[in-house]
Amino acid sequence: MEERRRRAWAAALALLVIGGLSAWLRAPGFTQGGFASHDVAGILHGAMLLHDGALPYVDSIELKAPGTFYLAALLAGPGGTDIAAFQVWANLWALASLGVVAAIAWRLWGPAAAVVAALLYGLHDAHLDSMDANYVTWAQLPLVAAVGAALVAPRAATRRRELGWWVAAGLLAGAAALLKRPAGVGGVVVMAMALWPGAGERTSIKARVLAVLAGGLGSHLPVALHYAAAGELGALVDGYLRSRWGMRYVSQGGEPFGLAAIEEGMLATAFFVALPLALALFAAVPPRDREARRITMGLALWSLGTLAVAWVGLRFYKGYFLAVSAPLCLWAAAPWGLLGASCRVRRWGRWVLLLPALLLALRQLAVLEHQRVDRDRPHDQGGRVIAKVVSGDRRPGDRIWVWGWHLWDVYPLTGMRSASRVYKSLGLLTPPNDDTWRRPASRLRFVDGEAAAILLEDLQASRPAWIVLGSTVPRAEFRALNDFLREHYLLERKVRLGRVQFWHRRDRAQAQRAAAAARRAEPAAP
Repeated sequence: MEERRRRAWAAALALLVIGGLSAWLRAPGFTQGGFASHDVAGILHGAMLLHDGALPYVDSIELKAPGTFYLAALLAGPGGTDIAAFQVWANLWALASLGVVAAIAWRLWGPAAAVVAALLYGLHDAHLDSMDANYVTWAQLPLVAAVGAALVAPRAATRRRELGWWVAAGLLAGAAALLKRPAGVGGVVVMAMALWPGAGERTSIKARVLAVLAGGLGSHLPVALHYAAAGELGALVDGYLRSRWGMRYVSQGGEPFGLAAIEEGMLATAFFVALPLALALFAAVPPRDREARRITMGLALWSLGTLAVAWVGLRFYKGYFLAVSAPLCLWAAAPWGLLGASCRVRRWGRWVLLLPALLLALRQLAVLEHQRVDRDRPHDQGGRVIAKVVSGDRRPGDRIWVWGWHLWDVYPLTGMRSASRVYKSLGLLTPPNDDTWRRPASRLRFVDGEAAAILLEDLQASRPAWIVLGSTVPRAEFRALNDFLREHYLLERKVRLGRVQFWHRRDRAQAQRAAAAARRAEPAAP
């Protein structure tokens, strides 16, 4: 007993060291305070809508799930625009995910496995989530906790506690889907585990399934009630569950389907999660006992499910593999794996096999250092310059509209919402982005469709104070927008930021110029 306690304390100390090193590594995420990814600006714009009593899917064309907007409304300061605070919370959230990975391994196999799982996960997560407040970071914690709850549920001491674990698994899986739709694969994995005949001696399959469903529905209830109270439940169903705009993103762009796409997927998988994948394969065959097989089945479903989702769209972005890393790192920590106490490979053979793993770990340290340096560099300086310009004559209730992915930051940086429901352009005014994990995007082209008509209708009705067009957008192809700008706006030629165009509403621009001329005409004070 004393030896057991000593090992537990040693493991707890090791986990604290791993957590501390991970927090140190994430220092830029805690202190840099800017937009590392412009997608996060979209999250904050959703929070701005909620703060103003508006609703995503109703007052904006939204491709994303609604959960992150509510989180940002709570965590991103007054008005939901404080990116620095949101980044701090995101990195704390990511550290919590690391802690949950360790807790699951400890509960399944003991303290040594917890240290192995945490160490492997800590070598990958800060790179895969870019130390950023993007969707993958927020979805990871409830996804990991959901499947972890399903894995440990059968070990509960009583039937009531076991059913409580299954409800928690469903609740967390639903929360993960609300934060990022592809994370809903966790719900599929949890349900498959509940249907497994050996998933619990105290509970029936029916009871487990109902518990998971109750949890999943419960996680969606607050959002559904919010929309229902506004009479917009149909908009939530259409925007979140059906998401016709989002389906374009999934079905278009990325690699053309075929053998080349499969090859790209395999290369991306090997590039991002080579170490835990290789170690997990050594633990693929469990001992011949029921509990080990149940856990292995769960980890296999979790790994394959998240891997399949990472391949959806055939873009293979690194953030998609964050979800894949957790089950692989847990699987690699299994006692019968290469790093476990019950490994069936002889000692000399293990050392030979662990040499490539050591090289991969050293490579991962170099990757983390590169990510740390990149994250410490500001990525939103252009957006801040634009925000300063358009805030110069700001009045209460002013709206703006910007065109270009790199310009989305301007909305939260100014605290001014989009004047149109089309606040994002990718997949709406232009085709869905077709870049991949290692191939740049092709030149943008304008799509004259429903979104363009909605935009023009909104701009005609709201006449925003400023319209800013990015340097890479196909503005010359959108002739109707050019006609609208020439009629109602003036191009500010004194403001120069590359090829970015600043269009100031004509009456506001003329009033500002008249005021400036009057100030120049005033006699100098004696």
